[in-house]
Amino acid sequence: MDKQILVKCGKSWFEFTKSRTGQLDFAGKLESGAYDVGAYQELAGSAYFSPCWYVFLADAMNMTPRIFVADGVDVSDADTFEYLVHVGALLAAVEAKDSLLAGTLYLRRRKTFEKFARVSQYIIEDLSVEILFSLCFGCMENIIPDSIPLVFNTAQKKMDLDQSRESLEQAFIRYFKETSCTVTLPLVGTQYYSWNAAPEVLDRLCDNLAVDVLLCHAEKIRRAKHDFYASLETIVQAEPYNPHDKYAILACIESPEAKICGNAGLEKVGHIRALAAKIIRLAKPMKMRYGSALASISPQNIVMQVTV
Repeated sequence: MDKQILVKCGKSWFEFTKSRTGQLDFAGKLESGAYDVGAYQELAGSAYFSPCWYVFLADAMNMTPRIFVADGVDVSDADTFEYLVHVGALLAAVEAKDSLLAGTLYLRRRKTFEKFARVSQYIIEDLSVEILFSLCFGCMENIIPDSIPLVFNTAQKKMDLDQSRESLEQAFIRYFKETSCTVTLPLVGTQYYSWNAAPEVLDRLCDNLAVDVLLCHAEKIRRAKHDFYASLETIVQAEPYNPHDKYAILACIESPEAKICGNAGLEKVGHIRALAAKIIRLAKPMKMRYGSALASISPQNIVMQVTV
């Protein structure tokens, strides 16, 4: 039987099915990398997420989701259609293990995702602990766990959390002691440092291109800029000598401007939020440096991928 509904996120394909009674179900990620969708109706994913908002975005998220619906499959009811055009970005974020973005996308369309709670819960299950940590301890909005029950209930089972015996903070300390995992966290205090994410020389790459060659060079320029940011060295490490917070975790990134000039050198960029840093440091007090990479840079945030 032909596949009914396919969602393409970059190079990854995911399958959904719809029963005769109208039940939408998630069939999972497909192994093969190419499908003949010439006879399918192609729909664009919603612009509630767009890579154009970012200065830099990791490869796995630097795409526009596409939805392909087989002939005769009805997705015209409002709830199903809304779910399908929004779920692609969430699928990609979970696949990329970008816990902060996955959590943010879930919050943006929480009502939509909760209309298909069983499907959504299955999609976020593997990343639910990391999503909960990023939202409740990593970002500044102070998300209350009870306000995101779909995430919290799933993470609670994975963490074996009993709130009569321990707080959520204590549960994460215990969990990180036992488990190595990767989370994405926004940096705080970036306004106090002079690190420049977009030096003028990068913005001038197109200045001397003739109109007739602009199009053929646009993709090369886009790829070169992306690879340039992806190549920047990053360091995330403990800062126990910090006079304000003994649990502080500092983030440094190679200077884009200095790199263009041929000079090496890291610059301070910001810190992991204090609540998250304390949990990480208490869980692994002997570990001083953490695996890290740039997840994204936007006008609002610098987000780091950190392996605890």
